[in-house]
Amino acid sequence: MGPQPDLAASLLDPDAAIARALDMSAPPATPPPIAAPPDYDSAQTAGALQQPVTFWIQQMQSSPRLVEERLVWFWHDHFATSVAKVRVPYLMWQQHLLLRKHATGNFADLLHAVSKDPAMLWYLDGITNSVRERNENFGREVMELFTLGRGNYSEQDVVEASRAFTGWVVNIPGRPQAAALSAVAPPWNAGFLPARHDNGTKTLLGTTANLDLDGALDVLLNHDATAPRIAGKLYTELVGVAPSEKQAKRLGKAFRDQNYAVMPLVEAIVAERAFTADDAIAVKTRSPIEKLVGIVQAIPPTNLDVGRLGRRVATNGRANGLAEALRTLGYVPFVPPNVAGYPKGLRLAGPHQLVHAFDLLSVYPSAPVIPSKLDALLERYALVDVSDRTRAVLARESDPTRRLALVVASPEYGVV
Repeated sequence: MGPQPDLAASLLDPDAAIARALDMSAPPATPPPIAAPPDYDSAQTAGALQQPVTFWIQQMQSSPRLVEERLVWFWHDHFATSVAKVRVPYLMWQQHLLLRKHATGNFADLLHAVSKDPAMLWYLDGITNSVRERNENFGREVMELFTLGRGNYSEQDVVEASRAFTGWVVNIPGRPQAAALSAVAPPWNAGFLPARHDNGTKTLLGTTANLDLDGALDVLLNHDATAPRIAGKLYTELVGVAPSEKQAKRLGKAFRDQNYAVMPLVEAIVAERAFTADDAIAVKTRSPIEKLVGIVQAIPPTNLDVGRLGRRVATNGRANGLAEALRTLGYVPFVPPNVAGYPKGLRLAGPHQLVHAFDLLSVYPSAPVIPSKLDALLERYALVDVSDRTRAVLARESDPTRRLALVVASPEYGVV
């Protein structure tokens, strides 16, 4: 998720760097224990995401399992779910743990698991989808965004998939239905109620059967469009440019043939000649999260803490530290702007995003120790090929703190 300057300095060549990035031999992180809230009202405590977000950014900063952190973020963006609608930070934390569990494992397993995840069921209205009152929100998004992509299904397929997905509920403690739902799901878990499920025959993408949620998902996984689309999306994430249709089909075929195992797909992508080609360097707009992670990797703060992640700006009108910076930039973990995920590409290069990149430096409560020599500072940020103009601007600035801010706002740091 960032340049890792100290680690990069210890590696001999690109092959060694790629091998190190894929190395999963270190033990996985131990997430902080977060207790389940007793009921729905207490579950909405403002600031309850401060600890999860801080933990997550710390992992992006320094986890030895490098590719895992890239994939955890990728799947969070792919299966975008927001606490702004779910309103229960604990459920968002449980979804994070689910994504972390499956991030380097198997996409099919992840798809099945996240489709029954309480936060996802809440976010895309799966809990209101029943045989008596069908809700097609998840049925549409699982095909449009999570699997097939647009143009590969019909409106009738949305209806049939939604029928298959009926019957799933979430036991929310403190709500009137909680006692009745305890028979099928413990508190804060999802369960299946047969009485709410459409038990009739469905015809989905040419398959006719009495499909339930898992059966319908298997139909989507078996469709020819799913594997190339997921492979192509991950290729774009890792390489920085989109694959050709031929590349996506080739990688997708291998992905499907290997039963949707994620790491073989990652290894195939980084083995592509395009991965280290010149035209894949400095072409991807760096997101605010990537900027932040690069900042704290270059010059680690004494105590990384995002600050209070409430819903409002501080009443005194002052910025609420790093939390407010991420909110201003529209890139708070657990709060994607919509189900399509976070903005990417040139949408991250507008005046608002460029100006407020300075705010990310609020990660330092006081001025950090900044290398006095310009080349040393650039090296910390992995900026090895800056333009003459950028170098001249930085060289003219004698104040170390302002020079650091200019590095963060430089065109070269804006891409990766």
